[in-house]
Amino acid sequence: MIATGYAGYRNAMAHKTESKEAILLMSYEGALISLRIAHRGIREKNPKLKGEKISKVLAILTELDCALDRENGGDLAEKMSALYGYMMNRLTTANIKNDPKALEEVEYLLGELYEGFKEAAAQMAGGSVHAENNKPEMMGGVSLAI
Repeated sequence: MIATGYAGYRNAMAHKTESKEAILLMSYEGALISLRIAHRGIREKNPKLKGEKISKVLAILTELDCALDRENGGDLAEKMSALYGYMMNRLTTANIKNDPKALEEVEYLLGELYEGFKEAAAQMAGGSVHAENNKPEMMGGVSLAI
């Protein structure tokens, strides 16, 4: 029997192998979506929605931090880890104080990282998002352990 609809989609996704770059980008996308929903939770004074979505972003950031290749990533991996830690602290502040500005700051930082990694992934795949930025040194030897 052929699976249809949502069941078919879930089955296909469960058996699909993604590249490290695709997993990274999907993680950032998921975090950005959850941040937008957390904003709604603050606006609507819905602490459950806010808390659940902030918790999801914290979990994603924790996984991203754990996936850093500290052995080969050197200073860049350490700086990324520090940035992830900073964002986690800002999310905790946003959750405790219902601070939308802290959420906006994290959303901005994650958005910048997402765009940078998206461009790097396109360059690694042989394409270029922006031809003028198509420089090999931009890659900087970034390596992930995932």
